[in-house]
Amino acid sequence: MFSTPEDSRTWLVGLPCRWDDSRIVWLYYVVGEAPDSAEALCAAVRRANSASERDARRQVPVEPDRAEVRRIRQHILGDFALEAC
Repeated sequence: MFSTPEDSRTWLVGLPCRWDDSRIVWLYYVVGEAPDSAEALCAAVRRANSASERDARRQVPVEPDRAEVRRIRQHILGDFALEAC
């Protein structure tokens, strides 16, 4: 049983980027108040494409077509769960 409602608007979005043309590095963003997984993905991509984020990863682009989006839910006892979307 969850303490957060079924329509929780908090999401964890994972965006991969290819580092050195071989190694895949995943960047994770917590997105609050997105009404659905598509909006959460858009918000995460906007953050990943901000100037400071691009500079931090030396302009390596993210691959949003391979993103993973999960809804963050909290159990009554306090544990968190990531629901597939």
